[in-house]
Amino acid sequence: MSSLLAGVVVCALFSLVDGATAQQPATQPALPDVQTLGPQVGSRVPDFTLLDQQGQSRTLASLIGPKGLMLVFYRSADWCPYCKTQLAELQTRTADLAKNGIGLAAVSYDAVPILADFSKRRGITFPLLSDPGSAIIKQYGILNTTVPETNQQSYGIPFPGTFMLNTQGVVTSRFFEQAYQERSTVGSIMARLGNNIDVRAITMSSPQLELTSFATDSTVAPGTQFSLVLDLRPARGVHVYAPGVTGYKPIALLVRPQPGLATRAAQYSPSEDYHFKPLNEHVPVYQHPFRIVQDVLIDASPQAQSSLKDMTTMTIEGVLNYQACDDKVCFTPQTLPLTWTVKLRQLDRERARP
Repeated sequence: MSSLLAGVVVCALFSLVDGATAQQPATQPALPDVQTLGPQVGSRVPDFTLLDQQGQSRTLASLIGPKGLMLVFYRSADWCPYCKTQLAELQTRTADLAKNGIGLAAVSYDAVPILADFSKRRGITFPLLSDPGSAIIKQYGILNTTVPETNQQSYGIPFPGTFMLNTQGVVTSRFFEQAYQERSTVGSIMARLGNNIDVRAITMSSPQLELTSFATDSTVAPGTQFSLVLDLRPARGVHVYAPGVTGYKPIALLVRPQPGLATRAAQYSPSEDYHFKPLNEHVPVYQHPFRIVQDVLIDASPQAQSSLKDMTTMTIEGVLNYQACDDKVCFTPQTLPLTWTVKLRQLDRERARP
């Protein structure tokens, strides 16, 4: 499958203070609703000029590719293990993004020497931009206001989230996470937007339905939010009932619970209206290709990590329940077993060299 991106992906991954790496005030102020922070859908993001890890000046316009830009805001390439692990994941997607005309850059308040050190150690080739004093973070309206100015290490970090922009710098959609540990992968974002992903997939078929199954990422770490994806194609003249139908059995993807894995609500493509003339009823169905995206998260809590400490891979099990029908008959209900296996890696905890 090839990677297709429509519009600009701008990922802003900002965070709370990590208790293991930064000082905490005695009483934490209440967190704001991150969904209300920063540029909203339909608004244009602020422009900027910043230095990258090589000391070269970069503007927002210069970073945008023929089809857009992915812009990541993160806490630190020095002391934040979730940020460094996320940057390494972004590096693995640079070729896919470039092939689709998408630029990539990431912004933090780190000084240029810190960014240069991390880039050299981890082979980062895309621009890491230095925002001294967090001036751009403040302009974007995403400054973490729960960190006091007296906290010399962490004051200036942003809140976590993802902005999707078009080539004019206008927000088309947003993806925000409340917890600082959680980082959506590039593949997961692409899948949620309906794009194809260049990954290994498994195809199964029956007389009524063809199914292609894949995980958006092959290697994940604590805090990684990725997706399990099903692309489905009903046979000609066949339909399956969509979630929310009344009186019929809807299609449903169920993931088996297991330690260390958290699941989100599955996302289903918009359904079609089907008019069943004999009963003069209208019901939601799928008659054309559609997608199910199940977001899952490698739990970053100490308890979950304790259960995963000796594991190098994780196999995720699930089932797809559905009943296919045509204009005359409904076929026997089906339960398809599904599995996805991913490699587990540790967080990047190496600090910048003095």
